[in-house]
Amino acid sequence: MNRSNHTRLYVLRSIAFMTLGLMLWIITPASGQSTLPPSSVPSQDSVPFQDNDTKRWQIANMDKFLDSHPEIEEQLRKDPSLIRNDEFVEKHPALQQYLQEHPGIREEFTENPNAFMRQEQRYERREDSDGRNRNGDRDITREQLADMDRFMDSHPEIAEQLRKDPSLIKNREFVENHPALQEFLQSHPGVREEFTENPNAFMRPEERFDRREDDRDDRRSIAGDRDVTREELATTDRFLDTHPEIAEQLRKDPSLIKNKEFVENHPALQEFLQTHPEVREEFRENPNGFMRQERRFDQREDSRNRTTTLHDRDRDDLTSFGQFLGGHSTLAQQLSKDPSLANNKEFLANHTELQDYLKAHPEVQQQLATNPQGVITTVTPPPSTVLDPKLQPKPKQ
Repeated sequence: MNRSNHTRLYVLRSIAFMTLGLMLWIITPASGQSTLPPSSVPSQDSVPFQDNDTKRWQIANMDKFLDSHPEIEEQLRKDPSLIRNDEFVEKHPALQQYLQEHPGIREEFTENPNAFMRQEQRYERREDSDGRNRNGDRDITREQLADMDRFMDSHPEIAEQLRKDPSLIKNREFVENHPALQEFLQSHPGVREEFTENPNAFMRPEERFDRREDDRDDRRSIAGDRDVTREELATTDRFLDTHPEIAEQLRKDPSLIKNKEFVENHPALQEFLQTHPEVREEFRENPNGFMRQERRFDQREDSRNRTTTLHDRDRDDLTSFGQFLGGHSTLAQQLSKDPSLANNKEFLANHTELQDYLKAHPEVQQQLATNPQGVITTVTPPPSTVLDPKLQPKPKQ
């Protein structure tokens, strides 16, 4: 090959390489901007919360609050819009205080109650499915939760107090005043250790365990031959209320209902089962499930009766306070102008008659501490009836 042909070939090769390089340079950015494969695109389901404004820590914080206030939790899950109801919030001072201390959570919750509660429930389900409690403690076993749950089911009074304040488990006086709890903790050292190590952390998974057991019983009831009727539960509850010794034993061990010797040793129970064959059938078919439903029925009745009693007591307290203020017109006038004075230490120190009354009536003092405006408005007459002596009732001759 002569020199000119060699040069021409070299030039052609150079041009070819330059053209190829240019094409690759043009193509590469385009391919870099191509759509990601579907697997690398996050789906909506993988995003923790759809509302970009709601932070994960806010959901976690609210979940922790609800775990420690199961009564509030139950009502908000049934009707999330209650969070916008001022009357509901005021009747639950713990919730009112929590919302005041967490304005960001209050704003997100009230903006869209249903969406917020759905996120909170998804958060709780994820925590449960991870098999850990909120503090990541994996030492608590299912067996320990089941043991504690059975004890709480058979001792509703202790259960109610521990759920309100789990730290009572560390209170030696409280434990000693409840021999059944003391005996249970002594015979279950593993539960005692876990419970006292972190009371709140222990009670949260116990409450979730209890809810899951209740749900399971409900599903069994629905799938069973027929549901236990409210009448059957009410009949059984009345019998157990009048036979507390039998009730205690059956709540500890529902399977005793199948024990012929146990039934024969308790003639009242034997007669009850003979005269209520439908109860006997349902009870023996699923002792644990039946007793769980009876316990829930009993708790609902207790709660309803307690609410009624509290309302009656509140009315009595307010009537008493109204009568007290009726005999202290100047004091009534001052409190009508400024109800917050009822909680003012200096004002109370200068009005010993009011101070003494509140010491003797702590329920009224508590109501005034929670809602002074509402209490004073309820018990004091309009200002004119306080100021005008003509409108005061004349003393009897």
